Amino acid sequence: PNRGDLLSHFGLAREISALVGQPLRLPPKSSAGGAPALQKNGVHISALRECPFYSAREINNVTVAPSPEWLRAKIEAVGIRSINNVVDITNFVMLELGQPLHAFDADKLHGGINVRLARDGEKFLALDGKTYSLGPQNLVIADSQRSVAIAGVMGGEDTGVTESTKNVLLESAYFLPESVRRTARTLNLPSDSSYRFERGVDPDMVLRASERAATLIVEIKCGNPARQIAAAGKLPPNLSHVSLSYSKADQVVGLEIKPKVADEILERFGLSKSKSAKTRSTWKIPSYRRDLQRDVDLIEEVVRAHGVQKISGTDRSRFTPSSVADHSHDLESSLRGRLVAHGLSEVRTSKLIPRVAIASGEKAIALRNPLSEDHVALRPSLLAGLLGVLDRNMRAGAERVSIFELGRVFIPPEGREERHLGFLLWGNAASAPHWRTREKRRLDFVDLKGAIESLMIPDLSFRRGEHVDLALAAEIFLRDQRIGFGGQLSTARTSTIDVPGAVFFAELQVEQILTVEEAAKTFREIERFPAVTRDIAMIVPEKLSHAEILRLIESVNEPLLESVQLFDLFSGSESSLGPARKSLAYRLTYRDRSRTLTSE
Repeated sequence: PNRGDLLSHFGLAREISALVGQPLRLPPKSSAGGAPALQKNGVHISALRECPFYSAREINNVTVAPSPEWLRAKIEAVGIRSINNVVDITNFVMLELGQPLHAFDADKLHGGINVRLARDGEKFLALDGKTYSLGPQNLVIADSQRSVAIAGVMGGEDTGVTESTKNVLLESAYFLPESVRRTARTLNLPSDSSYRFERGVDPDMVLRASERAATLIVEIKCGNPARQIAAAGKLPPNLSHVSLSYSKADQVVGLEIKPKVADEILERFGLSKSKSAKTRSTWKIPSYRRDLQRDVDLIEEVVRAHGVQKISGTDRSRFTPSSVADHSHDLESSLRGRLVAHGLSEVRTSKLIPRVAIASGEKAIALRNPLSEDHVALRPSLLAGLLGVLDRNMRAGAERVSIFELGRVFIPPEGREERHLGFLLWGNAASAPHWRTREKRRLDFVDLKGAIESLMIPDLSFRRGEHVDLALAAEIFLRDQRIGFGGQLSTARTSTIDVPGAVFFAELQVEQILTVEEAAKTFREIERFPAVTRDIAMIVPEKLSHAEILRLIESVNEPLLESVQLFDLFSGSESSLGPARKSLAYRLTYRDRSRTLTSE
C-alpha cells in the first residue's frame, strides 16, 4: 500500500473493519513495569523541523539470542530475515503497528543523543557495510563523538546489536517525511523504515510502539526495560477539523447518500463529529489519517465504503460523426502501414538540428537560447535527422538501413510549419544472404521509387530535376503540382558521417498527399477469358517522359485495354536514333470479360 496508515497489520485490520462494518480488536496496551515516565535528560534535538519528537528507552541486562520460534515464523512469513531476538522485536512491532524502531548497543554510545543535521562530507558506515558521504540536508542521530544512525533510514555498523550486547537503547521517533524521503533518494538507500517514514507515521503510535516492544522483551525474557523514557520535542499536533456539506457530497458523487449513512461511514473510519447541523457537519481527523485535509477527501472515504458500483454510469455511446482530423489520421495510419509492409521502419527524430547540420548547408531558423550544440535550430527538412539515424545504425554494424519519418518541418524565413514524409535507403537490398543469390545487390533509386509508389498515390509522376543536396535528382509531381523530390545524396552531404556506398533520400509534402481523395476499393470476380498482348515500340524525344506517354495512352479510354507495361528503353548519343531521341517499348494487355479475343 502507498498510504502510511495501511503499512501495518493493525492499520489493514482497521481499514477492513471500516469497510465491512465489523468490530476491530485493538492491540494490547499493557506496559512493561507500569506506565513509563518521560524525562528530558539524555536526548537533545538540534533540528526540530526535521525531527519534532524523539524518544529513547534503555533496556538493561539484555540477553541476545535467536528469536523464539513463533516470533521468527511471523517475521519470516512476510519476507524479513530473522537476525536476533532484539532486532526481530523491533521489526515485529513495525509490522504490527507501523512505527519503525531502532535498537542501539548502549555501551557503544558516548554521551547523550543529539538529533542533528550531518556535517558537509561527514562519513557514515551503515548496517549494510557501505560508507556514505553525508551533507547538511541529511538528518542523523549522533552521540558526543559521531553519527550513529541516518534518521529514519538505517542504523550504523558500529552501534548495532550483536551477541555481545548487554544494554540496548531503543529509539522511537517522528521524523519529517520530506527529510527522510530526500535522504533515502539522495543516498539511494531505501529501507522498510524509510518507506514508512516517507509516507508519514501515526504520531500517537510513537510511544505506544516503544511500550509494545518493551512488553515483548519482558515476555520473552531477554531484558529489563527502564521505567523512564528519555524524550525531547513535541509530537505534531492534530490536524484542523474538516467540514463536510452533504449537498456537495451528493453533487460530487452524483448519487444521494443520506447524512446518517455518511456519518456512520466516517465514524467507522475513526473520525469523530465535533459539530453538526442539518446540511453540514464538522469532523475531527484521527492522527493516523493526515491525508484527510479537504471536504472532497471525506467524500472519497464515504464513496469507498458506500460502494462505487452503486453510482450509475453515464451513457456515452452516442454516434459521433467522423471529422476532417479523423480522416487525416486514418490516412496517415494507412501511409505508415503501407510503408512498413514495404519493408521500411518508422523513426522519429528531434525537430531541432545540431550546429554541424547548419554548417553542412541547412538553412534553418536558429534558436535564441539553445540548450546544447545538438539542438540549435528548427529543422527545415527531415534529412539531418534521418542521416543521424543512418550514422548510428551504421556504427552499430547494420548492413541495411531502410527508414521513413512522418513529421513537421519549419520552412525559413517565416518558420511556416509543414508536415513532410521523408525516406532514406542505404545498404544491401537483402538484410541476409540467400542461397539462390550469390551476389549482394545494393539498394538504388528504383527501390526508393518503389517505396514512394507503394503509397498508391494516384497521378504520381517523376521528372528529372536538380537539388543542392542530390547528385542524381528527380522531382515528384502529383498531377502537375510538385510535392517533393528524391534521388541520390551527394558525397558532400554524406561526407560528415563517412558512409560507404550511395544513400538515397526523398521528401514529400504530406498535406498534398492527404488531400487526394482515397480511391474506393472495388472487387470483381476472377477473369474467365484469356488476355491478348501486343508489343509496340516508339521513337520519341528524349525529354518526353514515360509518365506522359502512359497518361496519353490511358486517356483514350479503350474499354478492352487492361494494362500498359514498359519493358524496354534504348537511348544514347551514339545510337542510330539520332540526337536527343530514345526508343520505348510497351506491352499492351487486352481482355474482354464476356468473350475470348481473337488475333484480328
